[in-house]
Amino acid sequence: MLARQMRKILARTVVTLCLVETIACQPRHRPKTSADGSNASSSKAVSPIAPILGLKRCVNLGNALDAPSEGEWGVTLSENSFKVAKAAGFDHVRLPVRFSTHADTKVPYTIDETFFKRVDWAIEQAKGQGLPVILDIHHYEEMENDPDPETPRFIAFWEQISKRYANQPETVIFELLNEPNKNLNPVKLNALYKKTIPVVRASNPSRIIMVDSYFWANTNYLRALELPDDPNIVAHFHMYQPIIFTHQGAPWMGPEYGTTGVIFPGPPAKPVQPVPDAMNVSWVRDWLKSYNTLPAAQNPGGLKTIKDEFDRASEYAQTSGKRVYLGEFGAINNADMASRANYLKAVREESEKRNIAWCVWDDGGGFQLLKPNESTWIPELKQALIP
Repeated sequence: MLARQMRKILARTVVTLCLVETIACQPRHRPKTSADGSNASSSKAVSPIAPILGLKRCVNLGNALDAPSEGEWGVTLSENSFKVAKAAGFDHVRLPVRFSTHADTKVPYTIDETFFKRVDWAIEQAKGQGLPVILDIHHYEEMENDPDPETPRFIAFWEQISKRYANQPETVIFELLNEPNKNLNPVKLNALYKKTIPVVRASNPSRIIMVDSYFWANTNYLRALELPDDPNIVAHFHMYQPIIFTHQGAPWMGPEYGTTGVIFPGPPAKPVQPVPDAMNVSWVRDWLKSYNTLPAAQNPGGLKTIKDEFDRASEYAQTSGKRVYLGEFGAINNADMASRANYLKAVREESEKRNIAWCVWDDGGGFQLLKPNESTWIPELKQALIP
């Protein structure tokens, strides 16, 4: 769990990274400006998004098939994993899969058959419970670090996956690549999608294909996507803002994230005391000052931040004509239970208000909703998601 989160989230929150392709260097929690100079996160009325196969609410089956080896991060899938999701009221699941560590590194880049059969089994378990399933390539770190030489291997993966599941019902959805980041910049990412989508379409002409935006599926990069005129391609984004709240005190984060006691929504009744390392990072210091002092309507640790994120997603959907999907959101268990529940409820409600299907992140660890390999949901969090 910690190894996974360290690789994934440390990079996600490198807020000083210069995003030269589309957006200037600035903290990720601040509103961004659209290409025409307008504030892309300004509040405005938006039309609902067209539904995707009637999907509404989903849970990620994280830290299992996306671990280097299933069970290594404390989660092993079982028939019960799908049964409890169905019984709780989720109507689909997302299945993160790390194909890259279970495939040859030389042509023809064959995926290990034993591992492939394990994925087959998971898909059949979902179908057996009447749950559509989103199958994605997760943690392809080689692609993120060095995309050019890895492109043929990535395309070979999707050629194998798409042919293997070509006869599956439309409720098996393909997500090409989880959270593109690092060197897989928007230019390279668009080029990769343009090469991969036709490969999938050759055997799956009408299946739903989801494509993540750059910078860990950031809403600010939805507008950078260049997608074909295909009604069954859906733009996919993730939401972990405000990150000082959702990742407070996480041991895999930088020391500036060490301030705990951050509640949601802000402001707190009593100002939180930042750790010294937080005061050494300007955007964190400024965020905490605003969090401690601004009223609820303007507070960066409150509903405004969530609405800003969804405004960007909705605006993209309206201007591009593409449907959007929220594939991950959650709050660390270092936060108090009431705040975690408040946050999940707020994201869920904003998503549902806009008719955007959502999938909460559960990994059996720091973002735990369901005790790993058990049937017990944390009741406050389940109530926040499925009242």
